[in-house]
Amino acid sequence: MAEPLALLSGRALDPMPELAGPGEPAVKRGVVAARLRAGLNGLDLVFRAILVLALVVQLAIVLTGIVSRFWFDQSLLWADEAAKLFLSLTAFVGGALAFRARHHTTVEFLTGKFSPRWRTSFAIGIDLLILVAAAVVGYVSLDLLAISATSNTPILQINAAWLVLPLTVGLALTALFAIERLVYVHALRDVVPAACVIVLLVGLVYAVSVVPSLHLDNGAALGVMLIAFLLAVLLGLPVSFAMLLGSLTFLLISGVVPLIAVAQNTFDGTSNYILLTLPFFIWAGLIMEKGGISLRLVRFAMTLVGHMRGGLLQVVVLTIYMVSGISGSKIADVVAVGSVLRRELQRQGYRPEQGAAVLASSAAMSETIPPSLAMLVLGSVAPISIGTLFIAGLMPAAVIALLLMVLNYALSRHGNMTSAPRATASELLRATGGAVLPLVMPVIMVIGIRFGVATPTEVSSVAVLYGLVLAFAIYRAVGVKALYDIAVESCLLAGMVLFIIAAAFSFAWTLTAANLPASLAAILHSAGDNRIVFTLGSIVLLIVVGSLLEGLPALIILGPLLMPIASQYGIDIIHYSMIMILAMGVGIFIPPIGIGFYVSCTVSESRLESTGRAMLPYLAVLIVGVLVVAFVPWFTLAVPRLIQGH
Repeated sequence: MAEPLALLSGRALDPMPELAGPGEPAVKRGVVAARLRAGLNGLDLVFRAILVLALVVQLAIVLTGIVSRFWFDQSLLWADEAAKLFLSLTAFVGGALAFRARHHTTVEFLTGKFSPRWRTSFAIGIDLLILVAAAVVGYVSLDLLAISATSNTPILQINAAWLVLPLTVGLALTALFAIERLVYVHALRDVVPAACVIVLLVGLVYAVSVVPSLHLDNGAALGVMLIAFLLAVLLGLPVSFAMLLGSLTFLLISGVVPLIAVAQNTFDGTSNYILLTLPFFIWAGLIMEKGGISLRLVRFAMTLVGHMRGGLLQVVVLTIYMVSGISGSKIADVVAVGSVLRRELQRQGYRPEQGAAVLASSAAMSETIPPSLAMLVLGSVAPISIGTLFIAGLMPAAVIALLLMVLNYALSRHGNMTSAPRATASELLRATGGAVLPLVMPVIMVIGIRFGVATPTEVSSVAVLYGLVLAFAIYRAVGVKALYDIAVESCLLAGMVLFIIAAAFSFAWTLTAANLPASLAAILHSAGDNRIVFTLGSIVLLIVVGSLLEGLPALIILGPLLMPIASQYGIDIIHYSMIMILAMGVGIFIPPIGIGFYVSCTVSESRLESTGRAMLPYLAVLIVGVLVVAFVPWFTLAVPRLIQGH
């Protein structure tokens, strides 16, 4: 599996990323081609600088808005329009740069079993499909650009085309980078056969689209789209581009609406102001992690539970629980905690697969710990209070964490694992002192959002400022150059996440246009039409779809479809949100295709097969934990009701 490990592991990003994947030597080209690639490298560097500048400016706007509201009782009414431009720029230009740097995650469960020759052929086919998706959506976005150019924004009175322009530019860059990869990574003799197959497929779809009598009805078109989409994902197409291609395919073979709907809905997927929290929390998390925060929290956890049976495994669970309240990204948590503890686990005699299994299951458990990106995304597509989600998620995660620690204890007794000596009072005091400042941030976030002191976006901007003060001024763990590198990493990771959200928004709209909600309701009715069946069906569906779609797209697509049905069954929407997020989290880390599972194995330097076997008891506990949370609503609703006073 290709994953954004370079982005999340703290290594500086290469300003001229290597195009070839692992074990793929780049094809040597002539002088002209070398100059063209140098030009693309320069373009890459320029756009990275633009993204960092936009990130800093947007942070300044939000912080200025906080000062203006608290001290002068005035709001910056134009901040929403500025945010739309920033989010569009980050999603589409940042997403394109992330594609060039190979940070769009893919599933290689099937292709990894192919021979080198077939893997090369599929890799070429994937790059060609990305080129097709970027070229087609980019082309139809020109019409959207022309339509937008006829109006101005209400407050700033800037031409609305400026908001759409990043979509066109980003897709053009993606197409250029796909061509670059085809030219520099693959030999022409390998490209031609794959290109013939792709041209044949594209030609077939186009032929159906131009002959009205060949158009399929919505049900048949939906079936073709879903089969093609799942097959493309399993064969290695990044899920964001698979969703774009799926939307295009459905509209072409059904003829229900023009293709501009894909561009319009992809653009609309980035227009929600709450999405600003994503780049800010990602930025804050990277600052805190590279500022030595993870190490301090590991030391603190070691003094608390390191003396228990399976001490270091217990430390992993507790540290993930604490770190999740800082970064928001579970993959980032895995990299941060796994990198710190890997050598110590090996030194104390733990097998690599044990560490990987605990790391993956702990990260799955922590999906409901604020400021989880899953919560922020779900709050952006459904009418749910993010503040309530934040406080509701703490106890469900704690329940599953406790179950994981009990399992660690039982396995440690059976395997006679070692534990560290109990920490002395002075060691505990020093470790607590080192952890106080990092742990203040999540407390401020939850209290600030829940009690209406600040919006989630404002809290995320304060988190960035707080992280900068800790890492740069107090701990002095990073310098100016490192801060720039961190900002670049934040832009690329945020670009990848926002591009996935934008593509998922378009895909979800397509599913709705295909009447999938009505089909789901009919299936549930035929399966028994009761609350228990619906809940169990939701858990299974989220685990499966979450493992295929990297998690977040699963929530964006299924959240608006399933939540109204849950309300009809009388399930509290906050409670149902926890069920969805936890089930999706299990899917991300479930072997053999969950992306988080592969990241955990890579960080722990463990073999996939042995780690898969080691994961079985942990998967059982995770599923039991999800069922406990699902059928005992008290764990989710007790804290929100206590705070609300009823």
